[in-house]
Amino acid sequence: MVSFLGPAHCAFCRAHVIKLIQARREFESANAEVVLVAYHDPERLTAQMLHDLQMPFTLLVDRNRESYARWGMGLAGWRAMVRPGLYWALLQRRLRGERNIGTSPGTGRQLGGDFIVDRGGRLAFANRLNSFYDRTPITRLLEELRRA
Repeated sequence: MVSFLGPAHCAFCRAHVIKLIQARREFESANAEVVLVAYHDPERLTAQMLHDLQMPFTLLVDRNRESYARWGMGLAGWRAMVRPGLYWALLQRRLRGERNIGTSPGTGRQLGGDFIVDRGGRLAFANRLNSFYDRTPITRLLEELRRA
């Protein structure tokens, strides 16, 4: 499974990484390898998104975001920024006491996605994000992995 992360300050991406870590044993049981791809430098990722996390997965850094483009992911447009679901999701995080983890000047609109590649190298599942909060649930990713 390849999971492309958004900006280093993205609380939704951090939550996704935490859920992946929590499901580590299930990914191992499915004989899956999890690879995370980010575009900010490792120091910034560690200080913002990945602080206090024990990262059990391979983390690749693509500073130029070339792999993001090759896998078909773009930048969030104005529609992604005005979706009511985004503000509802942000409010829910705030009510749970989750804090903002910084800002990301210049490249903060890069969207991510989740992909499953089967053992033959074929793309078995793809979810290219349309907004910062529409990640595939972990249970669905595990189902798709087992199917692949």
